[in-house]
Amino acid sequence: MHRSKALCVESTHSLVNVCSPSRRPGVIGLRGVIGLRGPWGRGSIVLLIGLVVCSGCDIPERAPRDPGSSGYQAPNAGGDQEGKKDGNPAVAANQKAENREFQSDFEAWDAYFVGDKHVGYRHTTAKGQGDPAERRVEVAVEDCFLIERGPSSAFVQRHSHQLVEQTDGQLLHFKSRLNVGPLMTTSEGTVDETELAIVKTRGVAATTQTLAWSDEHRSLLAVEESIRRSPLQLGEVRTFPSVAPIQQIATTVRLTAVAKATVPLLDGKPHELLEIEVETEMGEGRTSHYVIWAESDGSIRRVLDPLSKLLIYRTDKPDATKGIEAEAKGIAIASILTKGKLERSEECRRVGFKLVRTSLPVAKDKLILQPHPTQFLRTLSESSLLVLVSTLGQSPPDGFLQGRFPVTDEDRKPSAIIDSGEAMVRRIAQAAVGAAKPEGRELALELARSVNRLTQLNPESVVFQRASEVAQSAQGDAAAYAVFLAALLRAKGVASRVAFGFRYQETPEPRMVYHAWTLAHVDDHWLPLDATTGGVAAADRLTMSTSSLSEEDIHDAVMPVLDFLGAYEIEIVASTIRY
Repeated sequence: MHRSKALCVESTHSLVNVCSPSRRPGVIGLRGVIGLRGPWGRGSIVLLIGLVVCSGCDIPERAPRDPGSSGYQAPNAGGDQEGKKDGNPAVAANQKAENREFQSDFEAWDAYFVGDKHVGYRHTTAKGQGDPAERRVEVAVEDCFLIERGPSSAFVQRHSHQLVEQTDGQLLHFKSRLNVGPLMTTSEGTVDETELAIVKTRGVAATTQTLAWSDEHRSLLAVEESIRRSPLQLGEVRTFPSVAPIQQIATTVRLTAVAKATVPLLDGKPHELLEIEVETEMGEGRTSHYVIWAESDGSIRRVLDPLSKLLIYRTDKPDATKGIEAEAKGIAIASILTKGKLERSEECRRVGFKLVRTSLPVAKDKLILQPHPTQFLRTLSESSLLVLVSTLGQSPPDGFLQGRFPVTDEDRKPSAIIDSGEAMVRRIAQAAVGAAKPEGRELALELARSVNRLTQLNPESVVFQRASEVAQSAQGDAAAYAVFLAALLRAKGVASRVAFGFRYQETPEPRMVYHAWTLAHVDDHWLPLDATTGGVAAADRLTMSTSSLSEEDIHDAVMPVLDFLGAYEIEIVASTIRY
């Protein structure tokens, strides 16, 4: 498999940055996601979304590409055949009249490849709705990427758009949702004459911004819509303003039909297609480039970023999705393959993990992993450490670092997410204990059992629901369980926090998967509780962070989970079920 270089692929629908090669079939090698920080430094993580989208990122330097030069060559597809061009590649600056009108309902499936590895898919639909006089076009986009960080870590990224447009491609309204491992960001935008108002939400924190807007601005799928509705002719140039769907910045897109090219598709056969250069300007001197190959009727068949060798093929559903969802299920949102196995992991009360660093953290003098309640650390060398996780209530052996974790006011009072003051939460907390009035450890355990009985595990649910929302829906993921239990504890006067990290699981390979659980401060110490099992949390986990979740934006609480991915390899060295 080839080694891919760092890049950003900008288009009217997404951004791609491949920073390292994949080492596992079906997973793209990547160092992160834009706007997040990681062991490689702030801003080095870059967003993966998919086919032809306009987003913003720090574009790495690249050699200028001049399609008009005599030495210009069609980019190699990364396959066995070289692209071959016919005709003069010189391009005249020719902007022709464009037909922007919606023509018919549309559905497409795309498969994402890096080298010969299938790493994701995209599904797009566009449907006309309403009477001819008030006809609207509803567009839906769903895609999935499997992203690897380091030799044994991976996470799943999913992105969706729902758009409402006029028949000429004018944006009226959009909603988008981006899940990067355990993190989720939603955006909603509405056009009101001369501006686009956008609300972005992370956790329960929302921010609002506006962008200047005009009839010339295009929707989030502008590149695909422009080429399909009004096919370019050789030598034609088309320019229009649009907006980046992720960072919501104004962009200018330039399409240039540079040549006829013979290129291979998924069937391995050469096809003569129109090659279209796509350049996106994002201000402050930032630009991105990629290449599209399309049929004469405007049907896009292939997309390539020349630096990363990221290839996107138009295909059918079976080929686009083959093996991707099964791999995503194995990754379980975010996970790390481990060496060694845990027998009866849910019963383990003491486990030793050896961690060997595979990349440098943000600061050389700062460990990504820290001591937490029931988690103790001992440095073995400059690049390795031993982590002891014990729920036996004993002091750690000599040489292990342990921390102090005092209770704060934020651990006791309601917050935007742990809304323990809500009437329904208080009623459930009271009903859980009844007339028995247990205290301390027994109270905490009874509340954990209650959450387990009342709630159905649903990994696909919205991340970071309020506790009151979990109480009403009676379902959620591990974080929802943890938040709900934390709220019940606070409603009964018990300080609580939520822990984020990884828990052992065989899916089917042994790995540590993303998980969340609860800490209850009872009997003068923090007791780890896992509401998904209804009792004391096993020692089969590594804690990345704990938080009172007092802030509406909860990303800082979860970011250590993504920071850890790719930073260490994990080996299970010892375990105890009973002591």
